Amino acid sequence: MALNLDTRQRAMLQDMGITIWWPKPAAVAPVPAAPPAVAVVAVADPVAAPAVAVHPAAPQVPTAAPTPVASAVAVAAAAPAPQPRAQAVPAPAAEAAPATAWRMAPAVLAYPQASGGSADDGWLVIWEGPHPGAPLTGDSGKLLDNMLRALRLHHSAHIWIAGVQRPGSEALSAAGLAAEAVDWQPLEQSLPHCLQHTRPARVLVLGLHAARAVLGSEEALGRLRAQVHQLHGTPAVVSYDPAYLLRSPHAKPAAWADLCRAHALRPPPAP
Repeated sequence: MALNLDTRQRAMLQDMGITIWWPKPAAVAPVPAAPPAVAVVAVADPVAAPAVAVHPAAPQVPTAAPTPVASAVAVAAAAPAPQPRAQAVPAPAAEAAPATAWRMAPAVLAYPQASGGSADDGWLVIWEGPHPGAPLTGDSGKLLDNMLRALRLHHSAHIWIAGVQRPGSEALSAAGLAAEAVDWQPLEQSLPHCLQHTRPARVLVLGLHAARAVLGSEEALGRLRAQVHQLHGTPAVVSYDPAYLLRSPHAKPAAWADLCRAHALRPPPAP
């Protein structure tokens, strides 16, 4: 209950020692204390500030402030959500595990539409080609095709090409062709089976790394090219990889000499 006392009435109460009804001068201080609360609300909702100034005890002041705090806590709590992505990191490690040794793809006919040639004069070309299922596609494959055609081997139905794959590498699909699964098998087991299936008169191994894997040798390419090797009784010649010839055209004459040397080979007569 408000007391409107004049100066004379206040003096009478003071003389009587009654101070309980005396208006406290500092009691007016809470009014300016309200602006801090109003300032907090003004950050969240400036429109609500006048209402708080008229009604200092209104509950809007405490209710408006917790809302942004709760939102900040909710956002902070949601931040750690991306952590489960770390669980996907070990997955690729399992995919990189299989390639631990050289592998070989099944041999395919270079010219399946050809009808000439002799089975006793066949070829087996082994190389690290990028397209095992379609070996004469791509830039390196077209160069190999030109090399074989220079010997008029495109008329023979007994020209086989087998791709090999080094550890840790993946075969690339040929441009414009649908990707197909390759039945890769360990080289040590596939090579004898491939020779028995194709029965070539000579083997042409292209590329240093492929030659070392097939022949089980660590010699340099120059020494490998300088001699005729034997693969389970079949003569073999080593030459440059067509991909290298694309980068180093100066080596093409030497590669042509290697092909002519292989063309002159014949398997030893049966006893």
